[in-house]
Amino acid sequence: MNIEVLTDPERPLGMDRPTLLILGRPSCDDCQALYAELAPWEPSLPLEILTLNLRAPEGEAFRAANPWVAHIDHVPFNVLYVGGEPVDQWTGGDLARLVSSLEALED
Repeated sequence: MNIEVLTDPERPLGMDRPTLLILGRPSCDDCQALYAELAPWEPSLPLEILTLNLRAPEGEAFRAANPWVAHIDHVPFNVLYVGGEPVDQWTGGDLARLVSSLEALED
């Protein structure tokens, strides 16, 4: 699975297809482990996966536009978007949770 960096923090997410946004930091070992687990994985439906470093300028801009980000205590923090709206969110590198969320979208 291709993981891309979110470079436009104001971009609406999940408009064309479900989008998983992974909020994290490069120094986060759990984030790196999640990226490694996602790399060979193939989702059951079209999915875009984006990552955002909360300490990068884009992360700061995203945080300013989304005040709820200030309440994140642990990374990776995952948000699944559909049609521009978050439909699920969870902390940690839990691929099973992502699969479950995608299966719920298919139902």
